[in-house]
Amino acid sequence: MEKNVHINIGRQIGAGGLAVAKELGRRLGIKVYDKELVSLAAKECGLERSIIEGADEKDNLSLSSTFSFSSFADAIANAFNSNVINGNTLFQIQSNVIRKVAEEGSTIFLGRCADYVLRDFPLCLNVFITASMADRIKRIRECGRLENPEKYTDSKIEALLLKGDRKRASYYGDYSFKTWGAAASYDLCLNSSLLGIEGCADIIEDAVKRRLL
Repeated sequence: MEKNVHINIGRQIGAGGLAVAKELGRRLGIKVYDKELVSLAAKECGLERSIIEGADEKDNLSLSSTFSFSSFADAIANAFNSNVINGNTLFQIQSNVIRKVAEEGSTIFLGRCADYVLRDFPLCLNVFITASMADRIKRIRECGRLENPEKYTDSKIEALLLKGDRKRASYYGDYSFKTWGAAASYDLCLNSSLLGIEGCADIIEDAVKRRLL
């Protein structure tokens, strides 16, 4: 792809956002970044991956979204000194990595407020993927992330999904000052229960070609 384009995908847990991202990556020849950002963030600052993972998208965030550190270097120094990393520090580290990766080529990012982090990049498409609760529960049962999924009732899985959604909403709201999942926060909001994974990928691919290329 001649231009550096960036597709930022927010998603409800179990809505198929990763599957959509992977299909887009295959079609467009663009690398997808999800958990890969954890490894890159650890490498960027020389910390153990386990330290980064321990803070990844947790809810220990500043309500004002003002950072405790005056610079990226200060954030790294604090993490080294304390051997722990809080939400604000992680956000600074991951934001630095996201921008660095985006400057090097086209990207597809999942979550991490990438749409906000890349708000000054001109060739971005910001998408949110939703789905029915029944489909989300089914996908979670089938994805292998639950140990002994047969022990979980649908109601229990729904409660876990809603709790996870609240954490994502809090993370997104605290750092982007926008509302997670609200149409006004994105360029496209798609329902994978209605459109399917392929259908969502079709619409996003068409939007990229119409708007960004």
